[in-house]
Amino acid sequence: MRTGNDMKGKSFTAFRSAAEEANTKRDNDAMGHAERASDEGGHMSSTEGRVTHVPGAELPYVVVLAHHGSESSEHRFATMREAEAFIKRNTPLPREVLSKTYDQPAADPNDTNNG
Repeated sequence: MRTGNDMKGKSFTAFRSAAEEANTKRDNDAMGHAERASDEGGHMSSTEGRVTHVPGAELPYVVVLAHHGSESSEHRFATMREAEAFIKRNTPLPREVLSKTYDQPAADPNDTNNG
């Protein structure tokens, strides 16, 4: 018969521990930045990107990049932070949109020419 002490430390969670996350990151960092950079394709070649999570995979975060005029591509990462940084490097920033009629940028308080 099991006692309460036998079960201590054996719990289930869908999330990875900090130690598992660190080990995966260390293993992937060993791959080297140059290899990852060559994987990126062209600069700003993507129109949008999204991150999906695949539980239990060695590299659980999958970035799906949409490309103008071609099929989307998938890239896998160990952490959400790496996946988001990849999207940021490979997609253009959305331009600021202000209504010409109502919205105007705030005046610079340090501008002495602004009456």
